[in-house]
Parts: sequence; C-alpha cells; structure tokens
Amino acid sequence: MISMKKWQGFRKFVFVLFLVLIIASVFIFQIAGENFGLEQMRQYLKDFGIWAPIIFIVLYTIGTIFIPSTPFMAVAGILFGFKYGLFYTIIGGLLSSIIVFTISRHLGRDWVESILKNEYLKNIDKYNRRLENGAIWDLILLRAAPVMPFNVLNILMGVSRINLGDYLFGTVIGLIPSNVVAVYFGTFITKLF
Repeated sequence: MISMKKWQGFRKFVFVLFLVLIIASVFIFQIAGENFGLEQMRQYLKDFGIWAPIIFIVLYTIGTIFIPSTPFMAVAGILFGFKYGLFYTIIGGLLSSIIVFTISRHLGRDWVESILKNEYLKNIDKYNRRLENGAIWDLILLRAAPVMPFNVLNILMGVSRINLGDYLFGTVIGLIPSNVVAVYFGTFITKLF
C-alpha cells in the first residue's frame, strides 16, 4: 500500500507533466501550426513508413492517460483513414486503459476494500462483489454510454474486483462505438477540405 504522501507526490508529478505537455503543444503549434497543412502532415507521416502507426499508438497511449481521447481519435481518422485509424485507436485505447487500470489496482485497491467494509457502504460492496463474478456487460455498457470519462472508469475498474480478462474484453468491445464515431468524424473532415 502506497502512503498518502507518496500518492500526493505522484499526483503533483502527473499534473506538472500534463501542464508541460499542454504548454509545449501550444508553443509548437504557434511556431509551426500555420505552415503545416493536412497534406504536409500526411507526407510527413508517410516518411516514417512502418513506424508511423507505432509512433501514433505510443502517443495515443500516453496522451490519453492525461487528456481526453476524442481528439486523438479524430486525428487518427484524418491521418490514417477510417479502417486503419479505428484499428490504431482501439489498440492505443486498450493499452492506455491497461496502464491506468494497473496503476490504480496497485495503488488503490486495498484502500478501497478497507473503505467498503463500512456498513453504510454495503450496496457498493455488493456491486463490487458482483464485478468479481463477471462484469463484461456492465463494462461494455459503461464504455459505450458517455456516462463518465474514460480514465475515471479505468480507475474505478482498477480498484474494483473485476478480473483482468473481463476488463480487457469489456474494454475492447466498449471502445468500438465511440471510436467508430470519432474516427469517422476525422475521416469526414478530410473529405471537406
């Protein structure tokens, strides 16, 4: 179990890293954004060859830990088209969710279990036990419905009793609807310009 002081230090580090990434992105866009059109981006991407999808998946995986995934999905549609963009975003989304799930499971599960022993939280504990015995459909519905942010759900599932197999299957199936819409939107934008 990690101490509260270490947890707060980790949260501060993540927040500072997030701010640095945002500031760097704005700065880079201000310098090169206006001179960099869609066709130039695609050509630049083609220059990476086989590494382009891998680089995108890595950036998607890391980026969506800190910021919402919808812009990344639209960019995938713009850069790779619908079929490959959808494939790459599902891989990146799965990897990102595994990272957040694993971190939250190791850092917070014991703490949550101790809280749920309180008699006033019996209903939540009952649902947590239900997750342990097959929660694929629950997770698919939570992923498909825009009820809560992606990483909030990853954290909640990480501290719950859901097993890894159910989590992975439910995540992959649950990612498909939102990814289809956002990647198609990115693909549609390219047809307008």
